[in-house]
Amino acid sequence: MAKRKLNRKLKHPRILIAVVVCLALLSGALFLYVNRTTEIDRFRMTALESLDDQVVKEQIQTEFKESYTVQDYGIYGQTLSFYPSKYSAKEHSSLFGQLLLLKNVETQEEISFGLGENADSGIRLNQLDPGLYEVYIFDHYDKKRLCFKKPVESETLSTIRNQKHVKNIRLVADSTYLEDYGIEMDKNYAFLDVMENIPQVKVADIVLDPGGQIYNEVSMTTDTGIVNDWINEPQLTLEFANLLKTKLEEKGLRVLLSREDDKGVSYYGASSRVGIGYQAQAKAFISLEAYEDDTLTRPYLLTSRYTTGLFANEIAYELTNAGVEMAAVSSMDSLASGITNDAGTTEDQKEDIVYDAYPALRETGGKQTFAGTLSYAQANDSYKKSFGMESVVFFLANGTHQESVQYFQDHEEEIADCIVNAICSYYGIQGEESETSSQ
Repeated sequence: MAKRKLNRKLKHPRILIAVVVCLALLSGALFLYVNRTTEIDRFRMTALESLDDQVVKEQIQTEFKESYTVQDYGIYGQTLSFYPSKYSAKEHSSLFGQLLLLKNVETQEEISFGLGENADSGIRLNQLDPGLYEVYIFDHYDKKRLCFKKPVESETLSTIRNQKHVKNIRLVADSTYLEDYGIEMDKNYAFLDVMENIPQVKVADIVLDPGGQIYNEVSMTTDTGIVNDWINEPQLTLEFANLLKTKLEEKGLRVLLSREDDKGVSYYGASSRVGIGYQAQAKAFISLEAYEDDTLTRPYLLTSRYTTGLFANEIAYELTNAGVEMAAVSSMDSLASGITNDAGTTEDQKEDIVYDAYPALRETGGKQTFAGTLSYAQANDSYKKSFGMESVVFFLANGTHQESVQYFQDHEEEIADCIVNAICSYYGIQGEESETSSQ
C-alpha cells in the first residue's frame, strides 16, 4: 500500500511540469499569432525594413571615391528621371545619353536604363522587382555612385495595378538613411525602395477626360464643344469614356472620369479635371475630344512636347495593326503616323519659354510639364512639384465632317479595344477580373 501511495506522489510533479510546458507553448504560440506580420503590417513595411540586418551592414558601401551629384528628380507616370540642376522651365537639362545602373542590395543583381532627354525616358519603375536598390551612373564609362546635393525623401509612388498588386516605391537620398543600423554615409547616396503590396482603393490608375463642357474661369463661361446635326461632342466623348472605363476595369484597373455629366468642369483647381487625378495619384490621363479641320478626317493623337511620345506610339501601333485609319499628322521621326506634338504656347513675360498649349497635357504632368506655372493656371500652383500623369489627347473625329464622325462610330468598339490593349502592353498589365467595378 505504501509503495502505491509513493508512486502516486511521484506522478503529480510530472503532470504539473507537462501542464506548465503546455501553457508555455500555448502562450508562445498566442504571442506569435498576435504579433504576426499582417497585411496591414506588410502594407506599411519598406524594402529596407524587410532586409536582414547583416545584409544591410555587409553589402551596402558607405563611401565612394567616385560619385556623381544631382540636384533634382521628377516622376512622370511611372518613369523616374534625374537632373544635374534644379528642374525649371528655363533650365531642365537631363542626363541624356548616359547609363543608369540599379544594384539590388540583397541579390547583387543589376539592371540598367539608358537615359533620354524627355520626361518619359528614364527608369521604368514598374519594371523593378521588389528590393532595395543602390543607384549608379556611368559618367564617360566611369561607374559612379549617384548622390544628391541635399537630402531627399520622396512621397511613395504606387504603380498601376497588375493582377491585384502594386509596387510601392520611394526615392531616398540621405546620409542618415541607415543610422538605425549604426551606419553613417559620407554623402546623400540615392536608394530606390521597392515593395510589392496590395492596392489602396483611394489610389487610381487612369483618368479618362471626356471633351466638351469645359469651364473657363476667366470668361466664366462653358465651352460646350462641337454640336451639330451629326455630332454632340460632350455626349459622344462621355459615352466612349464609359466604354473604355468598363473595358479597363475588366483588366483590374481603377479608372476615374474627369466629368460624369453635362456640368462644365475646368482644368484648374482641386476639383478640376486634373485635380481629381492628382488627388487620386493617377498615373495616366487620356483626354478624348473631337476636332475641327479643313483637311483631316481620321483619328489622331496629341502628345506633350516634353515627352518622346512613347505612350502615344503604343496606342497608334495597336490602332494601325488593327487596320484603323489614322490621320497623317506625324511631326517627328520618333513619332508614328497619326501622332503629333503639342504646338506650344508662350506668355508675354516669358516669351523665351514654350509650354504645352493644351491644358490636358500641360496641367497633368506636374513638375515635368510645368503645371500651375502660367499666370492663368495659378489654381494649379499646388501641383508644381507633384508626380506627373502620363498624358495624351486622343482626337476621335473631325466634328465638322460627317463621314469622319461616321467612321469613328463604325469602328468605336475596335478603337476602344486597341486603346485598352495598348495600355496593358505599355504598362505590362496582365489582366484580370475587375476589383473596382463594384466600388
